[in-house]
Amino acid sequence: MVFNGVGTYEIVPYQAPTLNLNAWDGLLTPGAVVRTYARGDTPSDNAKWQVALVAGSGDSAEYLIINVRSGFFLTATGDNKIVSTPQISPTDQSARWTIKASTTSGYQVFTINNKISSRGQLSVKDFSTQSGADILSATTKNEDNQKWYFDPK
Repeated sequence: MVFNGVGTYEIVPYQAPTLNLNAWDGLLTPGAVVRTYARGDTPSDNAKWQVALVAGSGDSAEYLIINVRSGFFLTATGDNKIVSTPQISPTDQSARWTIKASTTSGYQVFTINNKISSRGQLSVKDFSTQSGADILSATTKNEDNQKWYFDPK
């Protein structure tokens, strides 16, 4: 499960590969919180994310991560807060992310870092491996709960 740049992906926590990143309840209104959810054979549209390049290239490339169901952007709404999908301008820095590859235990994994450095990385709260865990924009530590797989869809 490798990130290949722009495209549509199911985003999967490294430390909980049976879960995915999910715009909770599949809401079509702005502001859905993002939590983990059990993966199925075919992910629902609220578990699929379109990654769109908006600036830069290589390791400095900036992306919008857009929920396929709602069309709203994954956004770091505050430091160490749950991420959500508010209605926000694509130029807002809190909706921009960098994606960097690393290797953990022989697996290629990725960190997803917010453009606003204090917002840190996408993180599964409390290292949870259960469905329904909050996804935070938390302090960058490059720990296992901050590493992700990208499954192309």
